Amino acid sequence: MNAYRVIDRIQIEPHIVFIRIEPTDIKVTLRDVFKSLSDIAWISDFDKQYIQDYFQVRSEETINYIATNIIAQSDDKITSDTGELVVSELSRLAVINELRYLDIPLAELIKSQAAGNDGFDFFSKNLNKIILFGEAKFNSRQNAYGSAFEQIARFERTKQDISDIKEIAEFCCEDSLNNHTQGKKGFIASFASKTTSTTTMINGITRNSDYNNLKGFEEIICVAVNV
Repeated sequence: MNAYRVIDRIQIEPHIVFIRIEPTDIKVTLRDVFKSLSDIAWISDFDKQYIQDYFQVRSEETINYIATNIIAQSDDKITSDTGELVVSELSRLAVINELRYLDIPLAELIKSQAAGNDGFDFFSKNLNKIILFGEAKFNSRQNAYGSAFEQIARFERTKQDISDIKEIAEFCCEDSLNNHTQGKKGFIASFASKTTSTTTMINGITRNSDYNNLKGFEEIICVAVNV
């Protein structure tokens, strides 16, 4: 996957990491993001046919929607329509590739709605068997970490992670599901970033009230995507 390169990786606290990435080329990025989304080989990992059939229908429906209504309309630019999709998928890939965490397909592919899901955007599991819930935000004018952390905090208060567990349970081990039941969980704040320096951005994040309300959980990952 050559759709991005890592610009910075900084440990804010022992359980909080900041990763900044930059798409290598918009045309390549859009192509590779769609290629990544379209690769549904993961379905064959499930033993039961009815589970394979379920994910086959859900993922193909969403892939067709994205191809027709988002990627084909992009004209090789990151727009408001492609922005959140690109930020979500590049952040998910960064967590998988840079941290070696569990590869769970984007929520758009596995949840019950074809597009525009009403919960977290993506998920992973860390090496300590803690499930991570990711939220991506795109803003064409400014850094979007504030809205990402605001939505994560709101989702946590309304127990959206509990609602989403049923959608991703097939991807998670029993220990990680039990950890979540005991309140052990983490979050990934994924957001568009602009020309602001990494130091300034981290200073802003660490002063953010929603970030500070969430930092007591097992892990926080901040992924800034230069778009």
